[in-house]
Amino acid sequence: MNHLLKSLMVVLIAAVISACQHENPLKTQPAKASVTFLINASANAEKRLHFAIHKDAYGFAYLECMEGKQSPEIRCDALYQGMIAFAKEGHYSGFQKITLADLTDKNLFELLADGYAETAATTWPHLVSGT
Repeated sequence: MNHLLKSLMVVLIAAVISACQHENPLKTQPAKASVTFLINASANAEKRLHFAIHKDAYGFAYLECMEGKQSPEIRCDALYQGMIAFAKEGHYSGFQKITLADLTDKNLFELLADGYAETAATTWPHLVSGT
C-alpha cells in the first residue's frame, strides 16, 4: 500500500509539473506563422490604442519597440498588452496563451526580425472588424 501511494504521488507531481509548463508559441509555431501573428497583433493593437501612426505603417510598432526605439506616439507596454489581448481573442490558433515574456524574448526576436521587417514592408496587415 505504501509503495502504491508513493507511485501515485510521483505520477501526480509529474502531471502537475507538465501541466504548468509553458512553451513560447513563437518558438513552437513555424516562423512564418509567428511573423504573421506578430504583425497582425501589432497592427490591431496599434489601431485599438489609437496610436498616431499612419494606417500604411500599421504593424511596425512591435518592430520599433523590440529594437528599442523611443517614440512619443508608441507606448510599448500598452502595445504588448494589446497584442496579448488580441491573441486571447483566438484569431490565430496556437497563440492564445502568449505571455509578455514570450513577446519580449530578445533572442527569439533576433531570429524573427528580418522576416518580420520584410513581411511588414510587403504585406498589408489583417485588421479585425470592430477594432
